[in-house]
Amino acid sequence: MADPFISVVVSAYSMERYTDLLSLIDSLKSQAYTNFEVILVIEKSSQLFSNLNRCLSQHPYSRNFKLFFNDGLPGLASARNLGVEKSQGEIIAFIDDDAAASPEWLGCIACCFREDKKIIGLTGPALPWWEHPGLSWFPAEFNWVISTMPCLPRSRGYIRNAWGTNMAFRRQAFSNGQGFDTELGAKGGGKKGKSELVGEDTEFCLRICRQSGLNILYAPEVKVMHRVYRYRLKPGFIAKRAYWEGYTKAVFKYRLGKEISGAGVLSEELGLLRRIFLRLLPLSLLNLPLKPRRSALTILTTLNILGSTGWGYIRGMASARFISVKEAVNA
Repeated sequence: MADPFISVVVSAYSMERYTDLLSLIDSLKSQAYTNFEVILVIEKSSQLFSNLNRCLSQHPYSRNFKLFFNDGLPGLASARNLGVEKSQGEIIAFIDDDAAASPEWLGCIACCFREDKKIIGLTGPALPWWEHPGLSWFPAEFNWVISTMPCLPRSRGYIRNAWGTNMAFRRQAFSNGQGFDTELGAKGGGKKGKSELVGEDTEFCLRICRQSGLNILYAPEVKVMHRVYRYRLKPGFIAKRAYWEGYTKAVFKYRLGKEISGAGVLSEELGLLRRIFLRLLPLSLLNLPLKPRRSALTILTTLNILGSTGWGYIRGMASARFISVKEAVNA
């Protein structure tokens, strides 16, 4: 595969992200790799669509950008599926609207797919891009709360699933009309946080790997930066996000347990849990006299997340046994 054509799918729904979206567009038009298109899918906000359309029409690079409005089912999964439908690439990449790609992002993606025929998808680091340096106390073990990858591996390797903020797949992953499960994934939320089942990226990866016999690659050179705003570190936002993560993982285990062992479905979560209890909490307690504020914040955040995730998991297991996923979304 020489210089494959790559489609980059981006979805957005709020004018609050307009400036972020322009930064993302700047990072994409600055890519060293030039054989690509960008599919921008807007939903909910006609103002965002209008403003973005006006902005793109004024720049010569707009020929690489295609703008669509999702007037079907709302939500991230539905918007991404529409983007895939409108795309032409041999490889389909996804990046969040509040992220920015490194200049070599697309080139590294193309290289990975050329070199490794055993992969159907890949993911890379989504490094925290703190709104303020004072937010960087947040433990890496909980980066999934802020939509970045926790405890980044140091080298390439096969992993269970890609992270939606930064991922790419061969087109065959979407063959036969299969795409992201629209009963999963964010439907909005913003500063209020999400109140729905998450993990459409995890479920998709588990499904396509099982069907194709191929793997998901983690490639540390495929880098993006992901904005982290102050509100995402508020206790209420964190608790809500953790609750729905726990709820979703319970539903996954119940739904997929017959096809994949429970340990396989939750393998990465169990490893992360061991790291929290064996490293994060002991070190935070030891550092409490030396770094009281940072250590106290870490301990309180850990208790908040573990408690909220645990409660969500219990509720999810109870619900999954008696109701469908669609009903669980509205529970």
